[in-house]
Amino acid sequence: MSAADLMNLVRALAAPFGLERSVKIVPGALLEDRFLVSLHRSAFGAAAADRLTQMGGALGVPPDFAGSIAAAQADADIVHFGYEGGQGQAIYKIYLEYASRVRRARAQNASDPVLVHLAYKWTPGVSGQGTVTRYTWMPCSSEAAIAERLELLVPPGEAPRALRCGLDLVSRACWRTPAGELFLMAVEEPGNPRRSYDINVYRADLHVRDVADLVGSLARDFAVPQPQVHALMERSGGLALGHLSGGRGRDGAEFVTVYYGVEAH
Repeated sequence: MSAADLMNLVRALAAPFGLERSVKIVPGALLEDRFLVSLHRSAFGAAAADRLTQMGGALGVPPDFAGSIAAAQADADIVHFGYEGGQGQAIYKIYLEYASRVRRARAQNASDPVLVHLAYKWTPGVSGQGTVTRYTWMPCSSEAAIAERLELLVPPGEAPRALRCGLDLVSRACWRTPAGELFLMAVEEPGNPRRSYDINVYRADLHVRDVADLVGSLARDFAVPQPQVHALMERSGGLALGHLSGGRGRDGAEFVTVYYGVEAH
């Protein structure tokens, strides 16, 4: 299986989709062989569960995930397909997004967290490697509230660099847009150490180059060669900055991922 196989399955739907790139920074590496494809649920037709099951099967989804995905998609508004290469065996992902729930909660100024995504992630042909990730919206109406929540999600003693990046980004974004326009999610995977945040800042109209110093500092701390960072900025610095995630991964290692440059197709 390859990234091209995934894209061929998406294009076969003959429906509009969005494409977003990302770069993940981990100790010793800057990983760019990653992307996320987003489609409205209507792209799968009247028999959405069957079509999604077929696509998952073509991507080697674990058998115990197939039934769960088919059931969980019933209330989803958007489906995302993710691909992650660059570290040996590829990882495929299906995210089910419950956008309507979140819109209703935000319209009502709800104070309780809301499940946004259920994400199924796996390496084809490798048993026991699948995981289900929960992404939960955390309502925050001020910069201080976001900062407080970030420190709870990613305590300074556990992921200090990821926390620093998140706090710095929120501060910059709040100069451009009200804090209530930002979108913070808690990210958890039951049964492993994964604990991280995801903060969406598209509405702040920032660009990747606006966080070049954060990425450069993180790369130095993680012993990533600076020429790789410079090449990334040359290629992508002018693209829209979408969101940033950071914390501890399922392997316990600290990470930060920058998402950017969403495109309509």
